[in-house]
Amino acid sequence: MKLKHCLSAVAIIAAGTLTSITPAAADSGKYVALGDSYAAGVGISNILDKPCSRSDRNYAHLFAAQRGYALTDVTCGGATIDTVTSSQLPAVTADTTLVTLGVGGNDIGFGQLVKDCVLAGTLGTGSGTGSLATGSASGSAGAVAEVVAGCKNKYGAEMPGRLSMTAAKLAQLLAAIRTQAPQARIVLVGYPKILPDNASLCAGRQPVLTGDVDWIRESVVGGLNTMLRSQPGTTYFSTYELYDGHDVCEAVPDRWVNGTSVDNGEGAQFHPNQYGHAATAQKMVATL
Repeated sequence: MKLKHCLSAVAIIAAGTLTSITPAAADSGKYVALGDSYAAGVGISNILDKPCSRSDRNYAHLFAAQRGYALTDVTCGGATIDTVTSSQLPAVTADTTLVTLGVGGNDIGFGQLVKDCVLAGTLGTGSGTGSLATGSASGSAGAVAEVVAGCKNKYGAEMPGRLSMTAAKLAQLLAAIRTQAPQARIVLVGYPKILPDNASLCAGRQPVLTGDVDWIRESVVGGLNTMLRSQPGTTYFSTYELYDGHDVCEAVPDRWVNGTSVDNGEGAQFHPNQYGHAATAQKMVATL
């Protein structure tokens, strides 16, 4: 039976008191939000653009409302750096004063990686349910063994190269943004802490192998954030620390990011829910 949506006090604070925050400063001008599903707030009502699953409660909308920006939000679920360049970049114009950009996860293949990690965890531990875990290994004994060995075993050697290629594409996108909006402040929004420091917390809660938990946290999410942080001429905005105690393996009422099922709030599997977006916006109001 699905657990009830019982909110912890800290989640209520993050989701419900944003409107009471006194802005650090009143801003005006055009703010353009670019990025993928983690920026778009996929699955969180109300959805403004069905093909992109863009929510009016994503961090961009909440932040812009508090700080007085005129927001143009073109974030879109499934976006890569290439599709941001082709489909979202035209929204950035000479009068843009602020750009937030959250992208890179799809470029390193995060969606397929999560599916393979969940499958490995399901087969290796016999735990977990949900649509991401309904697949089964098939084929040769070697192929099955590769799955059971985990996604670190499958993707570990490739990840540095994927991150390097993503960094090169990102540098080109940032150069294009600067060309189109020379006066704009560019803020790169990092990815949240999806998995806990203590992998044992996931036992019985999410189907993932212990070795994969540490690898995803440190080498995938950590590697992606390090790459984003290193881009010159930008401001890096970290969401990682916000999710301490709110990852997919926490008790349901404390989760700000969904696991194999959506048990607390709204959103998509392995994406932030509305409480995560509210907390992100709250930090943006206070620090940007």
